[in-house]
Amino acid sequence: MIGIRRIFAGLLLVLAWDANAQPSDDCANCFTAAEAQEDLRILYQRLQEEHVDLFARRRKTDYDAQIDRLGAQIDRPIPKYKFRLLLHKAMAFGEIGHAKTEAALEDVFAHVGAGGGIIPLSIVYREEAMLTDNWTGTSEALPPGSRITGLGGMPTADFEAEVRKLVSADTTRLLRAQIELGLPAYLYLVFGPRDALTVQFVTPDGNSGTHDVAAMPLGEMYALHDERPVERPDRNANARVYRDLGDGLFYLQPGPFSATSEERGEDGAAYTIGPFREFVAQAFAALANSGARDLIVDLRGNGGGDASFSDLIIARLTDQPYRHSARYEIRAGPNTKAVWAGRDANPETLSGRIAAALRTAADGERVSIDLPAIQPITDDGFNGRVWVLVDRHSFSNAAVVAALMQDLDIAAVMGEETADVPTTYGAVESFALPNSGASIVYPKAYMVRPSGSEAIRGVVPDFPIPPNPIGSARDTVLEAAIKEIKREDRSS
Repeated sequence: MIGIRRIFAGLLLVLAWDANAQPSDDCANCFTAAEAQEDLRILYQRLQEEHVDLFARRRKTDYDAQIDRLGAQIDRPIPKYKFRLLLHKAMAFGEIGHAKTEAALEDVFAHVGAGGGIIPLSIVYREEAMLTDNWTGTSEALPPGSRITGLGGMPTADFEAEVRKLVSADTTRLLRAQIELGLPAYLYLVFGPRDALTVQFVTPDGNSGTHDVAAMPLGEMYALHDERPVERPDRNANARVYRDLGDGLFYLQPGPFSATSEERGEDGAAYTIGPFREFVAQAFAALANSGARDLIVDLRGNGGGDASFSDLIIARLTDQPYRHSARYEIRAGPNTKAVWAGRDANPETLSGRIAAALRTAADGERVSIDLPAIQPITDDGFNGRVWVLVDRHSFSNAAVVAALMQDLDIAAVMGEETADVPTTYGAVESFALPNSGASIVYPKAYMVRPSGSEAIRGVVPDFPIPPNPIGSARDTVLEAAIKEIKREDRSS
């Protein structure tokens, strides 16, 4: 249930609800063919100008053909929701997670915000299997831990293939991690608004069945899940936590590498690092006073953020200067250059070097950036053993941090392979399309992990640990990590 709450929570607060945004083929709520064709043309043109490598995973001829196929669907006024789905198909085709739009999700949020129902399924993946991790509605028919084999008459593999057409993802693992976080939204995008959806499943004891899951408003779904809780570890991945575990072990969960809403305050700037800096200083002072020999840094469920936050931790774990990437290249697209035009070109910082490079680069030029070295922080620095816990939801900078510490031999990585890839197309910017207003996000940079590996896969743990069983209140991953650390201690 955590994932569904996450994908809806922020946007429910900021979107203005417009009943006309809900799916309708009434062409009073359409874009003209000319408007839609112009937006599609501008989308593809600007992606080729701005994206650091639009054709990294698709040949240009194939992308040209995809845009032609989508354009052929616009031969008359097109309902706005259909055009937003079409934009998703244009973006997801490139198979790069940071090149995306969320335009069609706004229709989902509008539907929910107007009191519309969604299919209340919450799932996790275990290997290839899609498993329910909550009771579904008020029925006993679909218990937690049931393996879903079909959705709406569609085998799960076919459903994933349909979602893949709409969701930008570098790998199938990343796609599935996103489905975990918001299956009801993706069911809506694939099947549209429904009063119920037929689910095929196999229960944990091996019985096969089908069940029609009724749609319900989001608040009602939350209430039902709260009334029928499934035991799970009492852990909030967004909390900032440190504690002495005893036996020479210290635990640090930094939370997101960005300012939380509480840290920013009601009118605070998005980039507010002071509270995090203070938290890290307190944590490392407590670590120094504890006398611990081993430090666990828990990045499970960490959505990532800014390297200037994570460097406050990494720089206390090494006595050597380090760089974030083996290679860092940016594309000097016109939009990117305009966004960066007024920024300080301080050569001591990464942002300053990017700003300086963009000022002198020709439009569209791909420029290599000489990364500045990050210096160690000696205040309460730690020279013991470091262990980083990750899972499939260690996204973006969290995956990059884990890879960096693994590659530079600062830490051993434990847990499950991340879904996000540490050699990545990232450092995103955005532009808006003129007629639909859709926001288009694109990566301006290509960053290679310190080892130099350009493999398209997540961070592979040095010590694999399977995820928590469904229905267990114990944090079995942390327990297994502690057991392994103690075993390594005895064998060293």
